[in-house]
Amino acid sequence: MNLSRKIFSQKIKPRQLAKLACGLGLLAGIGACGAKAASADDETYYKTAMVNSYVYDQTGNRLKVKKITAGKAVLCHSNLIYVNDKPYIMIGNNKYVAYMNVVGLDVQLKHNSYIYNSKGIRRKYLGSLVKNGSVTLYGGARRLKYGGKSKYWSIGVGLYIKAANIKIPKTTVAADPTTQNQTTSSQPL
Repeated sequence: MNLSRKIFSQKIKPRQLAKLACGLGLLAGIGACGAKAASADDETYYKTAMVNSYVYDQTGNRLKVKKITAGKAVLCHSNLIYVNDKPYIMIGNNKYVAYMNVVGLDVQLKHNSYIYNSKGIRRKYLGSLVKNGSVTLYGGARRLKYGGKSKYWSIGVGLYIKAANIKIPKTTVAADPTTQNQTTSSQPL
């Protein structure tokens, strides 16, 4: 089990699921409660957005809806599209988010790695990740506020590791996004 699954796994009560689905639909800009998927054979599931995510249309243009903040659960459909060789996952009727922001990419570490917060300060209480271990990356590599010139990858909400410690494979995304990093829980709205 990777670090992000340990940290963000919580149980949700069945009676809260209807409220959650309605609230998430409004959060993601899908519309009113009862909005339907693009087709009847779509498989839907919840994923946690690990980084702040903008919502796009099927041509890759950003929509003028509120962005999805890190840590919020998103109702995803099994539909993937590629725009300029970048994968997007469907969250509503003609609404997509970047695949890496929600599903992520499993990679292997080439060095032991410390875990940092969003300001680039090491979180000692979280320990470290060991060489040749597996970790899931989200979003893209970026510089942090006090992280110097180093670039960091997100491994969870507010958790980062140095980009130099990672072996990035030259592969495409999984054909079935439901198999990676799925959650049945959400943060309260």
